[in-house]
Amino acid sequence: MASAAPPPPDAEPPECPVCLSPFDDSSVVPRVLPCGHSLCGSCISSLPPASASAAASSLRCPLCSQCVPFSRALGPSSLPKNLALLSLLPSLPNPSPPRTAGAASAARPLPLPLHAAHSRLLARFRHAILPESASPLHSSPPGHPPAGLALGSIACDLGAPWFCSRGHPVSLLPIDAPAGGAPTQEAAFYRPSHAARVIAAIDALSSAAREEMVDLVAASTRLARRVCRVYGAWMGPDAATLWLVSERHTPGVPPLLNDRSDELETVARVGALGMEVCEALMGLHGEGLVLGCLRLDCFRLDHFGRCLLDLNEVLALCRGVRAGVCLSMDGALVAPEMTVILRDATRTRSHDFNGLIGRNSDVWLLGCILAALVTGEERLAAGWNTDGSYDDWQKEVLARLDAALVGTQLEPLAATTALCLSYEPECRPEIADVWKCIRGSQMKPGADALAPADDIVAQKSFRCLLLGELSSMCSAQAVESDEIVQPSQDSDDKNSTPDDESNCGCSNDESVCTAGTDEPQRNGVFKSSTLLAHRDCVTGLAIGGGFLFSSSYDKTINVWSLQDFSHVQTLKGHEHKITAIVVVDNDNQSLCISGDSGSGIFVWRVGTSLKQEPLNKWYETNDWIYRGVHCLAVSGTGYLYTGSRDKSIKAWSLEDYSLGCTMTGHKSTVSCLAVASGILYSGSWDGSIRSWWLTDHSPLSVLEDDAPGSIAPVLSISTEANFVVSSYENGCLKIWKDDVLVKSEKLQNASIYAVKLNGKWLYTGGLNKAINIQELLEDESELEIRDVASISCDSIVTSILYWNEKLIVGLSNREIKVYDKGS
Repeated sequence: MASAAPPPPDAEPPECPVCLSPFDDSSVVPRVLPCGHSLCGSCISSLPPASASAAASSLRCPLCSQCVPFSRALGPSSLPKNLALLSLLPSLPNPSPPRTAGAASAARPLPLPLHAAHSRLLARFRHAILPESASPLHSSPPGHPPAGLALGSIACDLGAPWFCSRGHPVSLLPIDAPAGGAPTQEAAFYRPSHAARVIAAIDALSSAAREEMVDLVAASTRLARRVCRVYGAWMGPDAATLWLVSERHTPGVPPLLNDRSDELETVARVGALGMEVCEALMGLHGEGLVLGCLRLDCFRLDHFGRCLLDLNEVLALCRGVRAGVCLSMDGALVAPEMTVILRDATRTRSHDFNGLIGRNSDVWLLGCILAALVTGEERLAAGWNTDGSYDDWQKEVLARLDAALVGTQLEPLAATTALCLSYEPECRPEIADVWKCIRGSQMKPGADALAPADDIVAQKSFRCLLLGELSSMCSAQAVESDEIVQPSQDSDDKNSTPDDESNCGCSNDESVCTAGTDEPQRNGVFKSSTLLAHRDCVTGLAIGGGFLFSSSYDKTINVWSLQDFSHVQTLKGHEHKITAIVVVDNDNQSLCISGDSGSGIFVWRVGTSLKQEPLNKWYETNDWIYRGVHCLAVSGTGYLYTGSRDKSIKAWSLEDYSLGCTMTGHKSTVSCLAVASGILYSGSWDGSIRSWWLTDHSPLSVLEDDAPGSIAPVLSISTEANFVVSSYENGCLKIWKDDVLVKSEKLQNASIYAVKLNGKWLYTGGLNKAINIQELLEDESELEIRDVASISCDSIVTSILYWNEKLIVGLSNREIKVYDKGS
């Protein structure tokens, strides 16, 4: 007979249809009744007899209502085990062996989070980071990325703030971090999300490079009809290269120089292109940016025929000039004063350009562009520094200009262009004057109402792209010589992070080095420690009295030291699975309170010495089918609140442990409780959240989502200030502010068992075996949830606790993980 196929690793284990506890091969063994239905042993023992006359030899099946024989003297062990169900149970996980480099590379970890230190940097660059789904680079270039441009297209439609359609051509410029500034090797459990990796790469750049990048994105947005839009930064899913993505239009200006059959049309075209070039340069000057170098093919024509400046082309040209590979024969235009600065290696290294950078150098570039447009010879404008003197080159250019413009409407442009090509920067005119000259030659006298104002470029200081940080990044590390920047051999710095050995009762440590972000700060190490003591699924975590308490289905409570997370003691006494745990810190004593699936409530005294025996214990009086405490909560009013399967919430006095009142209203099991600001919040499997006054335990409001198909069991609640966050069985997350639903989002296609809100940071985990870290961004109109990172876990996440900058996580494979940032 062929053996049954093993269940998939992520399959849910079968459970008892009465108590809903997952079957196992020890405490919750499936037993087959004579009618064919399978129940766990504890449920079979609790079933009432079929009749008073046969109380000791029969029972009634709760599923089919048949009267079946059963010997109460022999108990459930007399019934056969359901071997078919036992074969579907997952095997008990063994402690994870130490990870090897091969294993870490074989299994790709889930995307994981951006560290909190990047928050301010991410807030500034939030609109300058393209989503990973944009995928503008369809295939990564082999080897080290080139200093030039890579071409691609947007893979999906992008909404605000980019508004870019799918398939739109783009250019990508590689942005390299300085030596030693790249992120170091990551731990196996840690993988940054796309936004996290992009921000980490941006953080590795110098502050000047970051400022230059954000200025380019902002300036191109404001100058959308004058320059090609710089969308922002992007990284591939597996590559470590940061790309600056810019819009790209295929038609360039140089091909227009070849079509000069109609003289009038050529003059009109030169005039239109000249005005648009002037407007692009004036717009950049208004943003505090100057180019430093230029080439005619840096200008592109959009689908309306407008001339736009491609800033990525400019940056690629600047890199070639800085590296010494773009010479005059390649059409690169560099003003004479900029050439002098580039030859001064000391000044270039120290970035001492005070008083040397101004918009006059771009006026010279404008003169060369106009000369190329008028004469149709681009190499003529770029040939001043090849052979002969500057005066001879200038005279040749002016002679060609006069010959081309004489007798045309643009004849006055020859004299203006001659002034633009003056060797002395102070002798050059303003670009606005050049614009007026071109427009005045095409319009009637006095029609200058639309002339640009002269004060739009009144800037005290300018940022030069040629002398900036982004232009100094080449495919090879550059060194400066006495003449001009020359390429040097590649250097490959390899960073390694040693694994920290486990200590203090912890095991399976992993670590990853990270650097500071917004300000210089000491490097830190993200560490993962594993606490092992339980023999079954961890169901709850609580902190109080200087200890960490963990509950489990193994019916025990383990106590851990908060100093070194060493194991202190195991509290035993429960006869059923422990389902919830809380700690009460009073003035005179601390109490640990636990509830189990048998409706038992145990109170343990917390002190310097923990006693094995509970301080008090009692049981809720419920019908057997509704037996079990699902959740606990405590308040400052001296009450303990329990949520049960009987759809009620009970308030117990912590003074004499008497029942104060019972709150009803839910239509199904009360699954979670939370207390905040004098209000008790209760979540239920009926999909609703109810709030109650703690003063008199009266109902306050009902939090429900009226959207069709939105009803799902509530699994966890977390509160912070005036926010209530709830997670659901269908993978949804809902956020309420002042009892008003402000955000509903489906995070995953699996149940979210645990949610924790700490300030603006949101931690969730569940059936997908990962901890998602997100940030809440609130403005006057809406609340936004931004994915920050995720931590890959080896098992289902059942509980999350945040304490003292440490994230403590309970897992279904009996492990407790502690994530923190050490020194």
